[in-house]
Amino acid sequence: MKRYSLIAVIILFLASCEKVIPFDTSISEHEMVLNAVPSVEKQLFVYFANTRFFLDSTNNQPLGGIDMVMSINGIDYRPTSVDRCRYFFDYTVQEEDSLAICIQAGDHTVTAHTTVPRMPRISQPLAITNDTGAFHLLLVNFNIDDYPDHKDYYCITLRQRDSGSRYRHYFERYDTIDTTYSTFFLCNDKALIDPYIATNLSVSGFSPFTQLLTTDDNFNGENHNTTLTLIRLTDTNEVVPYIHQYTLDVETVSPERYRYLQEISTATSPIQLITEPPAIYSNVNGALGIFAANARRTFPLITITGGTLPPPQEQ
Repeated sequence: MKRYSLIAVIILFLASCEKVIPFDTSISEHEMVLNAVPSVEKQLFVYFANTRFFLDSTNNQPLGGIDMVMSINGIDYRPTSVDRCRYFFDYTVQEEDSLAICIQAGDHTVTAHTTVPRMPRISQPLAITNDTGAFHLLLVNFNIDDYPDHKDYYCITLRQRDSGSRYRHYFERYDTIDTTYSTFFLCNDKALIDPYIATNLSVSGFSPFTQLLTTDDNFNGENHNTTLTLIRLTDTNEVVPYIHQYTLDVETVSPERYRYLQEISTATSPIQLITEPPAIYSNVNGALGIFAANARRTFPLITITGGTLPPPQEQ
């Protein structure tokens, strides 16, 4: 009984300290938002709306009385359909498209421009499991065949899908999950890693990432071989059979998207918990948001046990 009495006292104490934060939901001023990531071989669409109060779930309708024009390589297109605040164009994005959008919303004019990058040239990845050491490792090896005499920006991620049943001892029950997320991986390729990161965040020579942003500054025009290392953790609560599937995503991104992703990564780093959040880059004039392109190749990984990686390249 003493245990339950203590819990009751704690609950009453916390309730007595509760503060009610007032929100003025009558504020009618909004800022317009334009977001779009035109992607090679995908239908072109943009998201355009007003900002809204974060607790308001009803204001998700397209703005009325707007004129939206998308100039694609000098030819004008208008939306052919609208789904809530997404405006779709009858066009499939191609490599090196020049895209410029102009929106007239009452007295406001919103403009932005981006150039679509070329599709990354990536070899079929080799995924090897290595359980001979202290850790269970997955080594992902592939080549980046970089375009010569052209500044390329890359974004590399590894996605993990977990699917199956897990036993939760505290609740004495089984939970079924099926979730996909960007997982941590390690890289010690000095041609890809920012020197500051390599020096200050490395773990035994490897730097951890959930998203590796890099340029071709150190391998322009070369066929560059690289390896990513993923530590596969063992969860004793998983019920056999349990699925762990991995996917490699390699994107070439426009300079605007590269800078935007860099600043998002900085803004969400743990150090920002104790510092003033920085402003996030935007290339949209007359509104908030980002209008930046990418080209993505996706490789579901088929893992093999053992095997030999190519010899490391000289840096």
